[in-house]
Amino acid sequence: LSLGLIIGGAIGNFIDRLAYGAVADFVLLHLTTATFRFNWYVFNVADVAIVAGVIGILYETLRGPRAAKAP
Repeated sequence: LSLGLIIGGAIGNFIDRLAYGAVADFVLLHLTTATFRFNWYVFNVADVAIVAGVIGILYETLRGPRAAKAP
């Protein structure tokens, strides 16, 4: 799953580069209340997939089952 996210995100960014000449950013997270305003930077879903894939691989490396030792 993690490798699929990384490869899929890379392919998505590559397609954007071919089609538009640059990677298109299209999501802005924001929260506005009467006393508080929060805007988070613009990013694209392909970058989120890449980061999620890397986090998944790191988690599996650090927390996954230990490899069996040879006798």
